[in-house]
Amino acid sequence: MDPSVIGLFFVAGLASLFMAWVIGAGSSGATPFAPAVGANAISTMRAAFVVGIFGFAGAVVQGASVSEAVGRGLVGGISLPVSGVIVVLLIGAGLMAIGIKTGYPIATAFTVTGSVIGTGLALGGTPVWPKYLQVGAVWVMTPFVGGGLAYAIASVLPRSDVPERYSVAALAGLVGAVLANVEFAYLGPDGNAGSIVGLGQRMAHTEGRAVSLAVTGLIALSTGCLVSWAIRRGLCSGI
Repeated sequence: MDPSVIGLFFVAGLASLFMAWVIGAGSSGATPFAPAVGANAISTMRAAFVVGIFGFAGAVVQGASVSEAVGRGLVGGISLPVSGVIVVLLIGAGLMAIGIKTGYPIATAFTVTGSVIGTGLALGGTPVWPKYLQVGAVWVMTPFVGGGLAYAIASVLPRSDVPERYSVAALAGLVGAVLANVEFAYLGPDGNAGSIVGLGQRMAHTEGRAVSLAVTGLIALSTGCLVSWAIRRGLCSGI
């Protein structure tokens, strides 16, 4: 193999390690786990461990669609060469490192998406406007939707007389209901992506709405009961 090609792949590997390090630095104590770490509910080291385990699991069971969109769906007509990938990784990781240094959370998706589009267009690719509109709409809507839901729930919970053992468990059950309908890798037929609800339908040999509701309710109830049991054992540790 050409030594220059080997050198490019070596630099790409280093750039990937730099990106991985920056993601770890920004994720364990920053954006995703910042509220829990800041409230002393979990230590930075434990947060880093949890992020590593579940980050790996998420990449395996659900990372394909996002990887496909970022890797091939943002720029038309070309495939990024190794040198272009190096540029994308270095720019994305560099901007995130600046954000970590200054204390401002900069999302990986924002930096990498912009870097891929800029590099791809510079190399002669064509813009994929429908995809940009979809991504932009999601980015604009997400803070408002998330903030609105958080405000509504946080406004209701303190005013209710429902013990946290039940209120927090109900929220956990809602999360379980959502996850039951999210597609994961390997759960579909022939090893394709599929949801837990879909798996339950195939096991019951029916696709009726009743089975979907039953599986969703079972997952939600199981999740809520598990959280309620944990809170009964110890309020602070359970929450």
